[in-house]
Amino acid sequence: MKTHLVLLAVSYCALCGALSQPLNQLLPVPRAVQAKAPHLWKTGVIEAAPDAAFEPLRPFLPEGGKNGSHTRLVIKQARCPYAPADVRDQAYRLAITPGSVLIEAEALPGARYALATLNQLLALGDGSLPACEITDWPALRIRGLLHDTGRNFQPVSLLKEQIDALARYKHNTFHWHLTDNPGWRLESKKYPQLQAPETFTRFKGEFYTQEQFKDVVAYAKARGVTVIPEFDLPGHSAAFRAAFGFSQMNTPEVRGIVRELIEELCSLAPSEDMPIIHLGSDEVQGHERVPDEWIAEWAAAAKAAGRTVMGWNHGIRTGPDDRMIQHLWTGHSKPWPNRPYIDSQNSYYINHVDPFELLCAAAYQKPCRFAPPAEGLGALFAAWNDDRAASGHDVILMNAVYPAIVLFSDTFWRGREKDEPTLYARLPHPRDPRFALARDLETRLIAHRNLFFTRLPFPYAAQTDFRWQIIGPFDHRGKTDTPFPPETEGLAPSYTLGGKTYAWQKEPFAQGTLYPQHFWFNASSLVPEKQGTLYAAMRIHSPKRQTVGAWIGFTAFSRSDGRARDGATPLTGQWSKNHSAVWLNGRPIAPPLWKHPGIGGHATKEIPLADEDYFYRPPTPLTLEAGWNTILLRIPKSNGWKWVATFAPVEPTGRGLNVREVPGLRYEAPF
Repeated sequence: MKTHLVLLAVSYCALCGALSQPLNQLLPVPRAVQAKAPHLWKTGVIEAAPDAAFEPLRPFLPEGGKNGSHTRLVIKQARCPYAPADVRDQAYRLAITPGSVLIEAEALPGARYALATLNQLLALGDGSLPACEITDWPALRIRGLLHDTGRNFQPVSLLKEQIDALARYKHNTFHWHLTDNPGWRLESKKYPQLQAPETFTRFKGEFYTQEQFKDVVAYAKARGVTVIPEFDLPGHSAAFRAAFGFSQMNTPEVRGIVRELIEELCSLAPSEDMPIIHLGSDEVQGHERVPDEWIAEWAAAAKAAGRTVMGWNHGIRTGPDDRMIQHLWTGHSKPWPNRPYIDSQNSYYINHVDPFELLCAAAYQKPCRFAPPAEGLGALFAAWNDDRAASGHDVILMNAVYPAIVLFSDTFWRGREKDEPTLYARLPHPRDPRFALARDLETRLIAHRNLFFTRLPFPYAAQTDFRWQIIGPFDHRGKTDTPFPPETEGLAPSYTLGGKTYAWQKEPFAQGTLYPQHFWFNASSLVPEKQGTLYAAMRIHSPKRQTVGAWIGFTAFSRSDGRARDGATPLTGQWSKNHSAVWLNGRPIAPPLWKHPGIGGHATKEIPLADEDYFYRPPTPLTLEAGWNTILLRIPKSNGWKWVATFAPVEPTGRGLNVREVPGLRYEAPF
């Protein structure tokens, strides 16, 4: 590494005072930055001169503004010896001086990522650029998003919007889950019965034509994003079996049909554009089992077309020397030794994750954390909206896809020095040195939300200023509506009940969603108890008397068997089935009028979620008094999957359900 570069390894915000604002807001955070004077200057018209190897970038070159002097942009091929060998093709050097921008990269991907950094700087600086030198490369070779369009169809226009966002944040992979029980979503000209409307149970007759598929692959390639298509077989095969009238997947005709479908898929794009084919193979039920040699034959068909085969961990097994990529998908699966793998574990399943929890996962969950001889190639976060969605747009909103794209871009590009399971779902206490990482990531995230996502669903508001204190849990003995002293006696430093003294935890929590006991990560829970009634309190200072909005929730429904896992939706007049409550200055805040009150169970997975969670319904109005206000939450639990509470003052932006922070508010712990 060149000695004159400033490394941002110890603390993301260590250079905040030294660097100009656009450099402080880049995501993912570059590996090495040296700021120079003058800090900002107007670019004017940008005249680009790329080497021949980088001509594919010409449609994406910045034009610059009309004011100021002309700026020359040179993009040249040069060695990047500072980067690890396996990602050297993605490394770059960006040098900016007044009137001149130089990009050096060994290969097209590196030059593309340099342009992504340059375009961010131009947008963040409103047409101005900071004089600087940036040297950068990724920690992981493969980085991106998995979307399940087999269960819930998304129009091509939505997919392209997300591919644009993936490219902006240096992701390079779109894993396209094309088939599942509710529908086979890719046109087959060999077997058109797969597109018959009666074979679909959701979004009937909605599929991607072969021309649309080719268009998406080409659109993604032009932006440096590789499509990994997935046929998830022999499990998840209800739509496939319906198309052919098969009750069992071991029907002899299946063997040849699937092989031909894989060959047809491979014919839609050359191997250099679509090098990996995912063959699923997970969660196979009894009637879906097939002989191992069939699966080996299907994998061989993909390999014969020049593709690398990928499959879910503990699924496809095609021999000890096979370089098949194993795809990790639960918190308990471990990679086979001496095999490449891609990580989609734990919080990377964003259909189970609360938007506020994304910040914890992005900051403190280390991707590809298994030591050699396991071979980590990269990581994909996944939107498995298993339950029926009302629209493709709802899939994007309810799974917080765009905040995840932005936050995980940093996780996957920079990697993480340490895996911290105790922080997967809760932020460190504000005085903990580790808190600085989450604080800095959030500051950058908010800047990007305000600039790039004003017209796209982006359910996130700042949380690191909050200061919650918690007390309990009190033993409600199965009666979750039992009141306890924090609500009956008012706030006091401690209480004595039944000969036991309860005191507020001294260290405050700075987050929007509290998990007293987390449904996956026990180490991240706030208390060791599995049930009881917890209270959380926070003081909010308002500069004036005003009515604001608030995100309030006590459910955090997953979008995968949500009502079955998390229990029934609240009854009319309830915040939750467990009798949760919220008070502002001692006055109860009424819950919304639910669209689907009191329903639950597996059958309701075909009823789309509508307003069950705080971030996809209008904020609850509440009136803050001038000066200090007190919020008190009652958070009981006796059964159900999640023990959770969310409260965050927010201000609607006027576009959809997006919100921003309420200006001028301050937060402190009560004691």
